Amino acid sequence: MRAGLIVQARNGSTRFPKKMLTQIAGKRAIEWVLSRAGKVKADLKVLATTYLEEDNSFCQIARDFGWEVLKGDPSDVLSRYAQAVRFYELSTVIRITGDCPLIDPRLIEMAFDKFMEEKADYLSLVGIIDGFDVEVISGDAILLADKRAKLPSEREHVSPYIRKSKRTKKVFFKPFEEDLSYIHLSLDYPEDARVIERIIEALNYKEDFSYQEVVALIKERPELLERKEHIVVNEGYLKSLEEDKEFIRKLKGKPLKLENSLKHFEKTKKLIPNCSQTFSKSYLQFSVGASPLFVKEGKGCELTDLDDNRYIDYTMGLGACLLGYAFEPVLEKVKKELDRGTVFTLPSYLETQLAELLVELVPCAEKVRFGKNGSDVTSAAVRLARAYTGRDLIACCGYHGWQDWYIGTTTRNKGVPKAVQKLTLAFEYNNIESLERLFEEYPDQIACVIMEPVGVEEPKEGFLQKVKELTHKHGALLIFDEVVTGFRFSLGGAQEFFGVEPDLACFGKAMANGMPVSAVVGGAELMDLFEEVFFSFTFGGETASIVSAIATIEYIREHNVISYIWEQGRKLKEGIQKLIEEKELEDLVFVKGYPVRFIMDFAGEEALKLKTLFQQECAKRGILFTGSHNMALPHTDEVIEKTLEVYSHVLDFVKYAHEYNMLDELLEGSLLQPVFRKP
Repeated sequence: MRAGLIVQARNGSTRFPKKMLTQIAGKRAIEWVLSRAGKVKADLKVLATTYLEEDNSFCQIARDFGWEVLKGDPSDVLSRYAQAVRFYELSTVIRITGDCPLIDPRLIEMAFDKFMEEKADYLSLVGIIDGFDVEVISGDAILLADKRAKLPSEREHVSPYIRKSKRTKKVFFKPFEEDLSYIHLSLDYPEDARVIERIIEALNYKEDFSYQEVVALIKERPELLERKEHIVVNEGYLKSLEEDKEFIRKLKGKPLKLENSLKHFEKTKKLIPNCSQTFSKSYLQFSVGASPLFVKEGKGCELTDLDDNRYIDYTMGLGACLLGYAFEPVLEKVKKELDRGTVFTLPSYLETQLAELLVELVPCAEKVRFGKNGSDVTSAAVRLARAYTGRDLIACCGYHGWQDWYIGTTTRNKGVPKAVQKLTLAFEYNNIESLERLFEEYPDQIACVIMEPVGVEEPKEGFLQKVKELTHKHGALLIFDEVVTGFRFSLGGAQEFFGVEPDLACFGKAMANGMPVSAVVGGAELMDLFEEVFFSFTFGGETASIVSAIATIEYIREHNVISYIWEQGRKLKEGIQKLIEEKELEDLVFVKGYPVRFIMDFAGEEALKLKTLFQQECAKRGILFTGSHNMALPHTDEVIEKTLEVYSHVLDFVKYAHEYNMLDELLEGSLLQPVFRKP
């Protein structure tokens, strides 16, 4: 262990130029500091000044006192200390500022001993007179601060970043019971020099006076502190805080060109309710005036808006485009099918081909029926379960589409009859007791349990198996809604990944890489009821989508796509988590879910403002952020690297905006709104 005593000093003060050379009671100010602090036993004593010519004048003075001299950036004091830690290999730094000519070596030693006793990263004396300040900091804490601190206040002053950090063990040591921190005896203004001189004179020019002697003197003769001018304590630091705000403002990206998007928005509002066919794609989820609202085209994982701005996308059509937008190997087969026609008077032979593929891959599948959307097949599965069991009630967990039986359980239940709302009962994921209570409260009335096997929360060990056992124990069917998880977690879906086979399962989204097709699958005996249960519509077997599904599934299987997106998802998720930890944002930002599908979101009372600002600034830098990260084939290492670079920059911006209460000032568009509000 090597401890270094470092005094920082410079002549370039705007409030008191050349203050370190000012005469105080027969000595220059710097001489008082070096002679008094120099009585401390330390492995090394260093004067940290600047490389400016005006500061050369007291370098020789320091050397005459036996101190090392280190020169560095005039405005970046933190870098000077980091430079000293690295050059002199210091494990601990005792920090004294040059504006403390009365500094007491006894206080310095007291602070150092307490620092060692507490095994702290940072210690500051508190409650003492301003001008006797001592900080003790570990070398590692200084180096980490030098690496991560960006704000002017964190660079111009050594300890702000360290004091704010959640990673450091901080000790604020009050050595005396009486708090005298309101008394100002540091050398910041010319008049301070006269006050300090009066005190030294009153102590009869004694060289080795103590802090307690100064306190006793001031209590006996308070007139020694009288000043003609008002003193602004910590004026330099307060000024740097204002500089921080200007620095933060400059971190904002250049506003996007969105004229065409906003014109189209005004036109669309007159024609289409919500300006979208999907709540999750509407302007509720994108900041009007700061983010794009409409897309012109997509290729790979990149979207182009109406103003020709281009963005990396991770939402990927709400998870539908696992192979990427306009994926040529699939499109080629779809185009050929379009030439042959897509909807006929008879069913296409292609339906059988896709059904065979699903039966081969999905564990619970023996027979198959097709729909167009996830809502089609989840509703078909529920109807089938009611027909099979002769019961009416449904137990559900997760999101299952727009039909009355499910949406009646949400806050967007307008238009759903109260009688229908009462037929569906919600239970809590990973809480088997909540499902048990439903079966106990409604014995022999629940037709099925329908649930997403996994959303973004990982299932507890044995949870899915317990759900299956409990469901069958009470004579109900288990339905897995795999519209999202299918062909993403594994070729056989989450049921294959977790090793729990349901009675029925519903697939969609990634199955056809963006073309509209869905499927409900299950055991033969159960599925045969569809010969009586009405599930019938014109476009259920539309062949362009069927062909797209066949081509998509075969490509995924032949090219080991799922293993690839797991690996890429791990890189991105771990990279984001690392950024959150490095920036100490765990209280504001979190990632949750499996690597193939996870969310990044914000916490706290200002979560929506934080998310909106993050989306705004990501859009300016070429990333369309919604929070969802549905990994896809075109998310290459290069794309992930760029994403992490943008996220790093924008996370800093959002962190500072929150810290300085600047969110409202920096937002340029409307606030994002949740699709489902808390009741």
